[in-house]
Amino acid sequence: MNQDNGCNEAGCGSSCDCGCSGCGPVVEVSQFSKDMQALYDAGKTADMLAACSKLLAAEPDNSEGYFWRGVVAAVAGNFEQAIADYSKAIELNSRKAVYYSYRGSAYAMLEDIKNAVMDYSQAMFYDPKDWMNYANRGVLYLNNSMFEHAIDDLSKALELEPADMASYVNRGDAFAARNLYSTAIADYNKVIERFPEETTVLIKRGQAYNEIGLIKEALADYNKVIELEPENMQAIAIRASIYMGQERTSEAVADFTRVIEGDPSDDRPYFFRGIAYAAQKNFAAAIADFTRAVELNPDNVLAHHNKALCCELQQRNAEAIIAYKELILRARPESPEAAHAKERLQALEQEADGTQLQ
Repeated sequence: MNQDNGCNEAGCGSSCDCGCSGCGPVVEVSQFSKDMQALYDAGKTADMLAACSKLLAAEPDNSEGYFWRGVVAAVAGNFEQAIADYSKAIELNSRKAVYYSYRGSAYAMLEDIKNAVMDYSQAMFYDPKDWMNYANRGVLYLNNSMFEHAIDDLSKALELEPADMASYVNRGDAFAARNLYSTAIADYNKVIERFPEETTVLIKRGQAYNEIGLIKEALADYNKVIELEPENMQAIAIRASIYMGQERTSEAVADFTRVIEGDPSDDRPYFFRGIAYAAQKNFAAAIADFTRAVELNPDNVLAHHNKALCCELQQRNAEAIIAYKELILRARPESPEAAHAKERLQALEQEADGTQLQ
């Protein structure tokens, strides 16, 4: 037994086919598995199923037949059946790392995170040099906000397979989630160096740059994305938000307008363009945008609030009163917006009553 590889099953030895490096030479892949892999690569799942059925009819205790039948079930999206077949394969050969790995992936597809993690861990036990198990478990940890564990696993995956670009992206996401933006940028750089036009990673790096105040670099990334994908509304909207933070309201208005043209049913770009118009003191345009925002989403409390404020500035008090009333109906009673709305509503109504008395 090799103490370095983690496999300490008493039954391991030169005849073991578990795949770990400490058990002597790895048993050659069977002809059946080679044939199944060829059929899988060709997309011939019906032929795979027929071959598995034939094998299991002749050899009902052949773990490979159950394993590959599980693969067919997983391809069809029947993950419960896949798990049943993988489990049968494990019952017949409990030291085969790949069986646990595939069953872990099936559990992951069913969002059974506990069992998925356990299976990936068991696969690592029998084959500690398979980087895919670390990468897959790392993604599970990342998606479940276990960022330190994710970083550890993805780092191990990259140690074993430095060319795995997906693990750089995922580890970068884990670093970013922990507010380690400079470290995240280093990981994103690895991917962008190899794939300079990978827009999803350019967006992630741009966000990280923005978080640490490197606005020029952030804008360069978003400009690159928009150059490559002129209809990428996510990049345009984020660039517009950066422009707002830089008080470049004209450029922000132009970008928000592009986003609105891309999806006129989304209330958010109308709201943010309204903010930009208000900053330019173009209150009439701001009111129009806030009005459209609340038409699309009546629960947008901030749109009601900003509309009311702009209406007051325009001395459109009747509209301001309506907006404040709508806000009070929809806002949390303890929110600052609700308290301010009640105060302003009372003042405007008293003013209106005084005018009527005169």
